Parts: sequence; structure tokens; C-alpha cells
Amino acid sequence: GGRSLLRSPTLRVARAPTLLMAVAARALSAPALPRPPSISAAFDSGNIEVKDVACGSDDAHTFTLKIRPDAYTHGTDKTAHFQWFHFRASGVKGKKCTFVLENAGAASYPEGWEDYKTVASYDREDWFRIASTEYEDGKLSWTLEPERDSIWFAYFAPYSWERHERLVAELSGPGQLGTHTSIGETLEGRPLDLLTFGDGPLQLWATARQHPGESMAEWCAEGLGRFLNSGEDPLARELRRVATVRLVPNMNPDGAVAGYLRVNAAGANLNREWASGVYEGYDAPTLERSPEVYWTLKAMDQLGMDAHVDIHGDEAIAANFFAGTEGIPKWGPHLATQLEALSDAFLRRSPDFQVGLGYDVEPPGEGNMAVGSNAVAERYNALSVTLEMPFKDTLTPAEAADPVRGWSPGRAK
Repeated sequence: GGRSLLRSPTLRVARAPTLLMAVAARALSAPALPRPPSISAAFDSGNIEVKDVACGSDDAHTFTLKIRPDAYTHGTDKTAHFQWFHFRASGVKGKKCTFVLENAGAASYPEGWEDYKTVASYDREDWFRIASTEYEDGKLSWTLEPERDSIWFAYFAPYSWERHERLVAELSGPGQLGTHTSIGETLEGRPLDLLTFGDGPLQLWATARQHPGESMAEWCAEGLGRFLNSGEDPLARELRRVATVRLVPNMNPDGAVAGYLRVNAAGANLNREWASGVYEGYDAPTLERSPEVYWTLKAMDQLGMDAHVDIHGDEAIAANFFAGTEGIPKWGPHLATQLEALSDAFLRRSPDFQVGLGYDVEPPGEGNMAVGSNAVAERYNALSVTLEMPFKDTLTPAEAADPVRGWSPGRAK
């Protein structure tokens, strides 16, 4: 008579791992599907905080959310900006969903919410406006029944760092007309990319997205880069013949990836970092707080600068317009004539551009010299303008308005 196999020590040892694996698998098994609705912003340029998700028995859900503030801006703005949001809602197909941004009234530019419509996408390529968006009692909200399980929402159509990398590679690749160099690094080690087109004597510059939440600026920069890279467009050919055009598509990569509205990784508002002596006891630009501006100015000094366009977005004004540098000490007839000529050229080129709406003109000698366009115009005694585009839509001219998409990547390009 042999020993019972069930009492064998060897068999007990052999069975132990199997039993443990079965218990672990049961403990870690996925919850039953479908999962309840959820919110995520854990991705490039994501920004939202979840306060509450109320799921009703009638498939009506309310998501109470808050926009996460930027890093605090010391020295210049002395505030923690916020307005940019970008998040995904999942598990929402066919459910009546209401999204409420409860801190919208405390955002950096609350007037920007008036007549604003949230942008949304099912595939992160085609972005459309949510007609039900409304701003009331300091809260921005919208309601819809999504057609798919997941839907993405944002303040404006996002422009990802991956798309930026692809653009740089495409426009400077074999057979293309652009060349690429990195003129410096950000605080988090991302490259500050410069694309160059043409070899003419005029040194023209375009910079975009100093404020990372103004993603339309990089959409515009992409359109400019593709235009300059065209071998068939006669205007592009002529521009490359008479000028060397240098494009910095994203001045603030760190802030863009972090989902910030106005600042870089150190909390610096780059468009207040172009000169010292403006804010008491504050020096700029520095490698410690604003290397993006520091390296761009070094490149301009080395390569030359005859004219400059700085591309931005405006939260409140529903129009495309130039902000000039009339407040700088060196402003005079030569710069005024060039600004008028550039404005006329834009008016001829695009019905989406206008000159009626915009910022108040700064009085002579009272310009903020820490602002990029002012500092560049004064430093090089050259034309420098800020091109502003809307987060909303173009109300001037009215016939250019698009109720489905509003101001959009396609129009910005």
C-alpha cells in the first residue's frame, strides 16, 4: 500500500502556485462591462479636475469639473492663469450628458466665455462646436448625447507635440524646401525648433504659441510652413527668392504638453519675458525662467531680423487682427507705413482678416517693452506685429462665420 497522492508534500508544493494564481486573477479581474462614465485628462495638453460625476437612473449624467490652474507666474503677472481645458469622456454613448466647468467665472479672461462654444471630437481630427454651450452664473456648461462611447472636448482644437514633431520632420525631410535646426532647449529639455525657407536677403521671422493654450497659433504656423514649402505656389517661390523666412512653430513646448494657458514650466509668461526693467526687480529673459525667449533672441541677433510676426489667439475678440507696436520709443512713419502695407496685403489675401476690431493703440512711449513684438521692434528698429486669432468665430466679416466649427484649424492654416 503506497501513500495517498493527496497527502504528498511534493504535490502540495506543486499545487500552491496554481492556487495563488487563481486567487490573484480573481482579485484583479476587470469590473463588469460596461463601466460607468468616466473623465480623463492624462494625456498631452490634457487639463481638467473632476469634482463630481452624478449618474442618474434615466441615463442622464452630470459631470461637475474644474479647470486646473497653470503654474504661478512670479515677477510679472503674479497670478495662476487658467482657461485652457482638454479632456475625454468615456462610457457616454447615447446618454444625456451635461458638463459643467464650475470655476469658469474665475478664469483669466471670463469675457472669453461670452458667445463661446466648446469644441468636441470623436476622432481627435475633426473638431466641431457644441451649440448648447452656455455661460451663466460663472459656470460654463453644455449638454449632448454622444454618438460614440468616447468623446474629447477642448477650449480649441489641440495641437499635439507629436504633430509638431511630424511637421518638423516632414517640412525639412529629403526633397523638401525647408531646413531645420534646434536653437535651444526648454526647461524640460524639449528642442526649440526653427524651420528656415528661402535664401533671399530679407530676414523675416514668425514665432507662434508663446502662450501654449493658444493652439490656433501653431495651426497657423503649420499652414505658413506648408505654404513656404510649396514648390508650385508662385507667391511662395517669390517670397523664398527675396527673403529668408524663419519659423518657430512652438515657442512653448513645455507649457503646451502640460495643458497650460499662458506659461512655461517655470510659470513664466513668455510674452512678458523679452526685456528687463519693466517689472521691478525682475530680469528677463533668463536661462533659469525663460530659455525659450533667451535662445530666440540670440538666434535673431546672430541671423538678422528685418520683420517679425508673433502669432497668438485672443479669448474675447471674435476677429482676426494685428496688434501693432505704436507705443515703442522708436515708432515712426517708417514703421507705420510698413504696418499699413502688411495690413492691406492681409486684407487682399484673406476675407477672414479685418482691421476694425482689435486692441486699443498704446500711446507713444507707453508700450510694455517686455512684450515680444514691442521688444523686437525696438531692438531691431523693424516692423514687428502680433497676429491675433479668435477662440470663438469671426464675427467680422459676418459672412465668414462658421456655426459648425467656428474658428478652426483649417481656417487658421
